[in-house]
Amino acid sequence: MIHSQLVISFILLYCIACLHAQQCEQTSNAGRFDCHPENNPTQSTCEERKCCWRIPVPLTNETVPYCYFPSDFPTYEVKSKETTDFGQRIRIVKTQTTYMPHDILDLTVDFIYETQQRFRIRIYDSVYRRYEVPLQVPVVEKKVNMTDYEVTFSEKPFAILVIRKSTGIAIFDSSVAPLIFADQYMKLSTRLSSPLVYGLGEHRQALLMNITNEWKQLTFWTRDFPPIENTNLYGVHPFHINLERTLDNLLPLPALTYTTIGGIIDLYIFTGPTVQDVIEQYWDIVGKPTMPPFWSLGFHLSRYGYNTIENLWATVKRMHDADFPYDVQWTDIDVMSNHLDFTYDSERFHGLPDLVRALQSDGKHYVNIIDPGISSTQPAGSYPPYDDGRSQEIFVTKYNSTEPTAGEAWPGAVVFPDFTNPKTVDWWTRTAAAFHERIPFDGMWIDMNEPSNFIDGSHDGCTGNFLDNPPYVPHVLGNKLSSKSLCPSVQHYLSLHYNLHSMYGYFEAQVTSTALKTIRQKRPFVLSRSTFAGSGRYTAHWTGDNRARFQDMYYSIPALLSFNMFGITHVGADICGFGLDTTEELCIRWMQLGAFYPFMRNHNDAGQKDQDPASFPWEAQQIMKQALLMRYSLIPFWYTLHYEASMKSRTIIQPLFFEYLNDGDTYSIDQQFLIGRALLVSPNLVSQLTTIDVYIPRDVWYEFPSGAAVKTVGQFISLNAPLSKINIHVRGGFIIPMQTPGANLILGRGNPFSLLVAPSQFGNASGNLFWDDGDSLDPIGTNIYNYFEFLLSTSNSLTIDPIVVKYKDSPMRLDFVKILGVTKPVTSVTINGKTYSNYVYNLFDQILIIHGLDMNMLVESSQIIQWTTST
Repeated sequence: MIHSQLVISFILLYCIACLHAQQCEQTSNAGRFDCHPENNPTQSTCEERKCCWRIPVPLTNETVPYCYFPSDFPTYEVKSKETTDFGQRIRIVKTQTTYMPHDILDLTVDFIYETQQRFRIRIYDSVYRRYEVPLQVPVVEKKVNMTDYEVTFSEKPFAILVIRKSTGIAIFDSSVAPLIFADQYMKLSTRLSSPLVYGLGEHRQALLMNITNEWKQLTFWTRDFPPIENTNLYGVHPFHINLERTLDNLLPLPALTYTTIGGIIDLYIFTGPTVQDVIEQYWDIVGKPTMPPFWSLGFHLSRYGYNTIENLWATVKRMHDADFPYDVQWTDIDVMSNHLDFTYDSERFHGLPDLVRALQSDGKHYVNIIDPGISSTQPAGSYPPYDDGRSQEIFVTKYNSTEPTAGEAWPGAVVFPDFTNPKTVDWWTRTAAAFHERIPFDGMWIDMNEPSNFIDGSHDGCTGNFLDNPPYVPHVLGNKLSSKSLCPSVQHYLSLHYNLHSMYGYFEAQVTSTALKTIRQKRPFVLSRSTFAGSGRYTAHWTGDNRARFQDMYYSIPALLSFNMFGITHVGADICGFGLDTTEELCIRWMQLGAFYPFMRNHNDAGQKDQDPASFPWEAQQIMKQALLMRYSLIPFWYTLHYEASMKSRTIIQPLFFEYLNDGDTYSIDQQFLIGRALLVSPNLVSQLTTIDVYIPRDVWYEFPSGAAVKTVGQFISLNAPLSKINIHVRGGFIIPMQTPGANLILGRGNPFSLLVAPSQFGNASGNLFWDDGDSLDPIGTNIYNYFEFLLSTSNSLTIDPIVVKYKDSPMRLDFVKILGVTKPVTSVTINGKTYSNYVYNLFDQILIIHGLDMNMLVESSQIIQWTTST
């Protein structure tokens, strides 16, 4: 059983701990909820808050709080309650204030029974309206008739209990610690069903969080900083999955505390029951991922520091001469003129428009970078992005002023577009369109949008008011909210930056997506560094400025798995590492792993040596090329997974426990992952090792691409992993559509298809294929697409069933079918009832290959391939 929770409020800090509410006299470390989360607590400051101060005994864990809540800490009690159309409304009050200023003594609590598996809790000021996160979420006005959960509450002190009806397990229980609700400090705690917690991004951490051995604090406040542990990073995703355990496994119970410095408390509980059900229920709230353009599934090549058009051309040429498939060429800020957005250096990159058009004529695409900071120091009338923006008044302004706030970025003094202002959409579109006329880019890379600032706050400093100096500052890098970003007091159209800071990248991605649709009239491609809950509707993401280290390669896996949970499925990491010089061994291993990222881009920093595949020695090139060819052969499979993500709320890659929930060995695995439930990826993440220990779940598995059956399952095994190999396995029960690779995805679109058929233990398998022109804005709405289903029955029969065949501008011909696990010799094959002789059966590997088919898949009737075997 699974449950998860999403807090859609302005959440900045979570404190996760194994906790129980206890009396001051009790000495157990496991029962402490932190009453003094600020740095450097003392006994006197603790006791001023009317909290307990005890030195932990034994003192074995530095994260155990010394200062914790007593059981009689002042909190709320029920004043009134009423039944409403949506569920219940409860008025709660308290008479004593607590240690934070402007305690709100009168609150309203709404219990909203939205669906059978979704319950919403809202806690807010009964008198004054407060900020709420401006996400468009479903509005439910009528209580659902049947639920998987039961909700009760205690009246004095007020506490909420949500249990799963089928098991009686508590999935939310706020009785463990007092509720605090002050103007700029709110705290709500709950027991967890088990210590198995995943999600809560964006942080560099293992997939399964360690909440059994430490009081772990995770800060949510977007920040530009290279990924390191225990630091707030580029994005905010206050969503977690908690695996339930049976009651006899629940001691000691873990817990989670939400601490936020603004807004209201607004959270959802999703009851699943499966993990994929939870994902679907969450995405119903924040939105499904966008369907990316087809070309963006190929290999992307980039670096900061091409420096000249000659170096850029040399890279393109050596990739071509070495016969590497690749689809997208990127450039970084070194292409700009004086680091000005929407410009290029006409001296150092004098032929850039011609290069871009040459790439496009060869089927490739081009993506350029744009930072949010717009230079404010250019001569009047010489820089339209600033001049037009000032005339339209679309920049973020100082507190109680119409003057733009001024920060510092690559071009010097800059101002920041307010992407919540409706007028900014037109300004951004006009500005990007004017640049598109000069450089016909195909997508936009929006970087530095946390938003990043080279100084703290602004050139004028920040105010001394309550916004810039709140009574509680979460554990943010730099120890103040304005650290290397904007002053919290600056103003957006929609609200104060204090409220909107972590959504800056979200709104920029939304506006950029809209602009690209207008400019290109095609499916947009946006890559954003900063993201928020729901950003996947508009953008892809990468994990930021990693380093060329094996450790960073490992951390990419839990990051990508987490972002798939968050609904940003088109996600990757800088392959071979952004910072530091890579090595041949590391880059080979990372290219092998990166070939199985949803978004595959090789990118590195200025001053580092070239790391494009063609820059390496011939032997290394061949290994990297094989990894790329594996990726390109699987593009129909990848594209179908993106379709299922955008239409059916399916993750593209996922942890093993998603599929093997009853197998406890899978819960902490984050060095392997599944693609589309069907492929198991087991990379080598350690330097100089030629064998790896991997877990093969209890199921039917075949080696990829050889097709040999795996003999040992349900345990950890050792696999050969020489530098030339990444271990991939195909799961029984699945049919994977493939295609002969081309030089790039556009040139290869008409190449023949194939099917890889992997029977389950029962001898059956199924699969599907979605196909369209790859660029249309709404192929589903216009019904111009193809959708096929494939079914292997236990009677040695493979059916190709065209469900929708409306896109016929590109040929779709099936060339060969590879069927694994055929245990008996094949004596004959028929195609649509006619005898067919072009097949090969390998008795040793038990593989049947039917080749030379040249089958037209666009016929609007089912086609059947059958074979007989000897008895």
